[in-house]
Amino acid sequence: MRGHQKYFALERKGGTLAPHFLAVINLDKDRAGAIRAGHERVLRARFADARFFWETDQKCRLADYLPKLAAVTFQAKLGSYGDKVERMRTLARWIAEQWFASSIPQASVASADRAAELAKCDLVTDMVREFTELQGIVGGLYAKAQGEPEDVAWAIYDHYKPAAIDDSIPRNFTGQAVALADKLDSLVGCFAVGLVPSGSSDPFALRRAAMGIVKS
Repeated sequence: MRGHQKYFALERKGGTLAPHFLAVINLDKDRAGAIRAGHERVLRARFADARFFWETDQKCRLADYLPKLAAVTFQAKLGSYGDKVERMRTLARWIAEQWFASSIPQASVASADRAAELAKCDLVTDMVREFTELQGIVGGLYAKAQGEPEDVAWAIYDHYKPAAIDDSIPRNFTGQAVALADKLDSLVGCFAVGLVPSGSSDPFALRRAAMGIVKS
């Protein structure tokens, strides 16, 4: 509703999502409710698309999408997203073990490894192909629906955070380990092959990655 149609999503008093939306139009009135009906028709179609993609994607386990990542290039000199996932797993295990596990038992090495393994799988789902801004979020929701541990599902959901200076960091330590692994891999790898941000170009969002590492 927000991203594609520019509608306002409405909430109940308790903060849960209400089955209503608000659209602003530059007209005096909506004669016979035609404009409202038009907006509802468009939104209903978008929701139908999302339901179709959800049901189609659920025919496979999230891990079943892993082999497809080998065919998706991350960066020509750094390989595919399948290669990136393997690097992330190594980094996430190390971060969880060295930084967290001795004092924070929730951040187990196994959870960090599993979350890193599944974190990029949603990139090759139909849902994310259609709604690219939902990457990570879709993976987390699919992981939860398919019975992955809660800390793993939330870690996948949050691992792109923080996406901006005022954004929050991942809500659990497993997610923080995976988010750091993802950002460190991008930052170090891209610098190693000479992809240094310039004043006008930063195609791999390395400045944002560096900011996220510091904030996390």
